[in-house]
Amino acid sequence: MRRKQSYDTTVQSVERTLDIIETLSLHKTGVGVTTLSKELKLHKSTVHRLLTTLMLRKYVDQDLETSKYKLAMKLFELGNAVLSKLDIRQHALSYMRQLWKNTGETIQLSIVDQNNVLYVDVIESLEKVSVRSNIGERAPLYCSAPGKIWLAMLPEDRLSEMLKGLKLDSLTPNTVDSIEKLNAQIKTAFELGYAVDDQESSENLVTIASPVKNSRGRVIACISLTIPALRTNDLKIIELGKDVKLTAEKISQNIGQVR
Repeated sequence: MRRKQSYDTTVQSVERTLDIIETLSLHKTGVGVTTLSKELKLHKSTVHRLLTTLMLRKYVDQDLETSKYKLAMKLFELGNAVLSKLDIRQHALSYMRQLWKNTGETIQLSIVDQNNVLYVDVIESLEKVSVRSNIGERAPLYCSAPGKIWLAMLPEDRLSEMLKGLKLDSLTPNTVDSIEKLNAQIKTAFELGYAVDDQESSENLVTIASPVKNSRGRVIACISLTIPALRTNDLKIIELGKDVKLTAEKISQNIGQVR
């Protein structure tokens, strides 16, 4: 059933578009034009026209086999961006500082912006051989530790959609070069609770990342630690992975307590 208009002056096409988006959200496996038309009490031609526009803007996808429509990743990404505005830096800063003190390495806070990781806060290492990282810097999802742990936490259907759109450009000799290898890394990251970028996005650097979740269990950011490869090894990565994961869990708990 369509929502009743809350205001005397509204833009009808916008109202109808939002009605379609909200109705699609109720049909997890997709819905056809005829059903949408009946539920919204709109002509099929109007529904089809609005759906076509939403598809062109990547807010809606159509299953080529069933012809059903469903919400696309674009809305998920926008929702994730909104959640990240929870002033996540304020919630995370004290925990980032503690991790920085405990490890002496560069600590980053990042969110996902479309197919990239976007760093929104950084505390740099004071070591002589250290890592420089800048707020506003970006890294691809497929070869960065924050990106891989974010992918690992997606529902399977959304992960499949994301992987279809990824182009695996080689940034270093170690960059993952196939979806099969990336899937294996994602599976390992899910099991461990943290992901590792072992000189994949930047040579001579190792990054470890774990997800920060809101009270609903949705990933809204990632905490990561970057260390020069010469200063680490497999055992050190495991140790640091546990530290990063614990820090992310503490931030998640802190956010969950905010009402």
